Amino acid sequence: MTEVTNSGTSSQVLDQYKQKDDDKPKDNELGRNEFLKLLVTQMNNQNPLKPQENSEFVAQLAQFSSVEGLENLNTTVDSMSDGLRSSQALQASSLVGQSVIVPNQEYGFLQNGDVVAGVAEVPATTMNLNLQIKNKAGQTLETIDLGFHEKGPASLRWDGANLELDGEIVDLDRSKLNRQEYFKDEDGNLVLDDNGKPIPMPYPPGEYKFELSASIDGKTEGLDTAMSGRVDSVSIGANNAVTLNLAGGIKAAISEVKQILE
Repeated sequence: MTEVTNSGTSSQVLDQYKQKDDDKPKDNELGRNEFLKLLVTQMNNQNPLKPQENSEFVAQLAQFSSVEGLENLNTTVDSMSDGLRSSQALQASSLVGQSVIVPNQEYGFLQNGDVVAGVAEVPATTMNLNLQIKNKAGQTLETIDLGFHEKGPASLRWDGANLELDGEIVDLDRSKLNRQEYFKDEDGNLVLDDNGKPIPMPYPPGEYKFELSASIDGKTEGLDTAMSGRVDSVSIGANNAVTLNLAGGIKAAISEVKQILE
């Protein structure tokens, strides 16, 4: 009778897949070497008259390869995630000194030659979008009727004198504005722009807020307005989470940034 043995073939399989990780600490999980040793033992001790089907053998190997592939994939994904977080940290550091619009930023700081900005979501098309500009004391400085606005974000930029809505200059009726101060030359004459109109002096540097409201279905609704804030520093916390530290003590995740002012 011919003796049936798989010891030679089994050893070759084991040697082919064996890794140099014998010195690694063992845990309760079944590693690759342990799996293959069990598989070889099973093959060596199988009934010669009823050998294991090739399909079952291949299926067991394929199952282990699939698990190992998932482990390698998880390692790759973790590596990519670390790289992405490092990239986010680098991008966030470039924002230091710039102004961004984030939720919960109630006031924006106006500096000489700069602008303060805000964004609000208009829930439905309105024929009457209204803006109030207030100072830190809560005093209403200007009330401006912006008129028609479609449903969607309303983006405002203000340099203390001139106003932009969604990137377009608002034609302000300055006779209705509270601030009636204009630039003058050395002789005390008004300085005029290209259209022959006097150039207004901006409000002084300080903290200002926008309060927007809209008339919708016959009712006036106040709109949540996020203001711009200057990024003073960037913090990197647990799991490389990036936090922007804004002027005034406001903290925001980089994912919360609605707009970066240029």
